[in-house]
Amino acid sequence: MKSYLVAAALTAASAFPAAALEMGQALPYLTLEDQHGGTHALTGNVETLLFTRDKAGSDVASVALDGIEQSELEARQVVYVADISIMPSIITSMFALPKMRKQPWLTLMDNKGDATANFPHQANEVTLVRFEDGNVKEIQFYADGTELKSALAL
Repeated sequence: MKSYLVAAALTAASAFPAAALEMGQALPYLTLEDQHGGTHALTGNVETLLFTRDKAGSDVASVALDGIEQSELEARQVVYVADISIMPSIITSMFALPKMRKQPWLTLMDNKGDATANFPHQANEVTLVRFEDGNVKEIQFYADGTELKSALAL
């Protein structure tokens, strides 16, 4: 009986879009898959969230994260999330995922676009969200990878 309740709760949670990610709000609980097929739950222990929704933003994030290992991001509690829902699945599987798998950092992916639908974003930029005590403290947008890397102090 308990397993049915858990399954029902998880199904209901995934059926509704994520809450808006805005100043003072907590990071909504999300479970996303990375480029290697691993599943990750985003919880209140994230200090910095990077978010992209388009290729240009992803390119900015790649410049900022170039040479950075996942262990360093984990130590600083930095998480990178990409909404890849607008990418055609053939492009995702043939080109994007193989390229992403070569990166030393994890990219958590929103394949349907619903989990991150209410995340703040600007076209061709990376959204940087800083959290304090589990709530959004600051939201910034970066169109330059070098500036983003500096902001991350990486």
